Amino acid sequence: MLAFLLLACAPAQDDTAAAVPAEEDTASDPVSGGAEADGVYARDVLHEIVITLAPADWDTLRFQTRSFYSLLSEGCMEGPWESPYTYVSAEATVDGEALGEIGLRKKGLIGSLSTTRPSLKIDVDHYQDGARYHGLEKLVLNNNNQDPGRLRTCLAHDFFADAGLVAPRCAMAHVTVNGEDLGIYSQTENLDEDLVARRLGAEPPAMYEGTLSDFREGWTDTFDPETGASDGHELHAVVDALAAPDDEVLAALDQVVDLDAFYTFWAAESLAGHWDGYNANTNNFYTYAAPSDGRLRFIASGPDSAFDSREPFGAGQPIWVAEGSALSNRLLRLPEAKSAYEAELERLLDDVWDEDGRLAELDALADVVSPVDDADVRAGIAATRSVMAHRASDVAASMGTRVDVPELRGWPCFTTIGHAVVQFSTTYASYPDGDVWGGGAATTDYVFNDVAYPSTGNGVSIGEYGDGRLFWLTISEVAPGTYVAPYVIFWPDQLVAGVPIRVDGESAEGAVLYLDDTTGGNFQTIAYLGGPSLTFSTVGDTPGAPVTGTLDMDVLGSAG
Repeated sequence: MLAFLLLACAPAQDDTAAAVPAEEDTASDPVSGGAEADGVYARDVLHEIVITLAPADWDTLRFQTRSFYSLLSEGCMEGPWESPYTYVSAEATVDGEALGEIGLRKKGLIGSLSTTRPSLKIDVDHYQDGARYHGLEKLVLNNNNQDPGRLRTCLAHDFFADAGLVAPRCAMAHVTVNGEDLGIYSQTENLDEDLVARRLGAEPPAMYEGTLSDFREGWTDTFDPETGASDGHELHAVVDALAAPDDEVLAALDQVVDLDAFYTFWAAESLAGHWDGYNANTNNFYTYAAPSDGRLRFIASGPDSAFDSREPFGAGQPIWVAEGSALSNRLLRLPEAKSAYEAELERLLDDVWDEDGRLAELDALADVVSPVDDADVRAGIAATRSVMAHRASDVAASMGTRVDVPELRGWPCFTTIGHAVVQFSTTYASYPDGDVWGGGAATTDYVFNDVAYPSTGNGVSIGEYGDGRLFWLTISEVAPGTYVAPYVIFWPDQLVAGVPIRVDGESAEGAVLYLDDTTGGNFQTIAYLGGPSLTFSTVGDTPGAPVTGTLDMDVLGSAG
């Protein structure tokens, strides 16, 4: 593999961990959004959500975006990730019941972003002060972009709830916007202090959203406070506790983290194969101070990545444990904590997983969405079913198979690791229907981590990306069977001769793809592109028109 491949894309207990009691569920209690919202999350129907808004506002909403470049470049990790999303006015009906004027915005970090079927958040009282829908202020519609079968979000949240963790209710929905069918979404409770209050009977003293966040020096600033009292002292207390010597760390952590509950959370994320969650990727999670004692507990979010592979944490990685977070990584190195984790994982396998029940639930949800599914959805459901049918046996067979624990990933922020210069000529609309491997002509000059990579074969193409933007791509063979492919995505009005396109993650974005015999025949993103520019010398926007120019950009990578 090339040298520039940098991106990857508890109290002391005995050997038997006690089963963690399920956290008290007050979802049916007379709390705002409690029992009166049960019908909103009924599982035996496909909820129909119809949204109308001004076409210009819909375009504003769906084209708001963020990129890895904008997240991980200048200012990376200095604070919570700033949201680019704004509310627009819309009207909505849910199962035929009119909500009146609502606030509507896009949601999502990177994996769920889409300009054609974005994830959405409905704020019922944004324009109607105090308005509620069956006691709920917000409705959350997840596009399940990482799940072609669209069911994994609800399946994962159900499993987390059955394991005894706070988890949102979830149901399946069919969403239409301005008469356009957006397909199948999951409709979940909003993850906030009200959700915790509905489950536990009291609001948490503090709550934070974690996005590329961890209990490490320099990483805690990215936690996003969800309450006014969330001043971060709980987070720094965990950082301090993790720094304690091995013979003191469990006692120190037990003062600030509910370790029994964490073992359950950790084991549940691992068993679900939630590779984009806290314990594998320090992403998609919330942590809150328990109302009873102030110690931190955890909530999984964004689990459309769960149940998607029989090797969820990467080829050759342990199947039975996620180990990428500061907490899981530190605890796995302690024999006493490792035993407690294994005991809790075994409890979930024996008492909670219930393979027949999980598969029956999947089949029931598949029946619910069948009136609006298609071949791709059905294939995705079948793939999820296969993973779930093997998950218990895969985990049980692999438990304890790995002794070594890798170091935590490095600083995620981008640094300049090289440079790419490509001089090219091609024809318009050569992507995707032309010869992207060998069409056009290009000369390249690649330097990655101070190593030059001359190319022997190049293809270059340009055409429509599929979401209204254009896609420029060159593919270069830098060694036999080894390819790198810089690309840039930009708007058609930027295709102007002599006017540089600066790749900043907003008006245009770019990355470097990589393929060799280790990538399974698929291109993988290994780095990103950023300024100076992509400049066209000759342009044309009709099929076959000549397009020439130069790419001259920094290659950006991270130590993560």
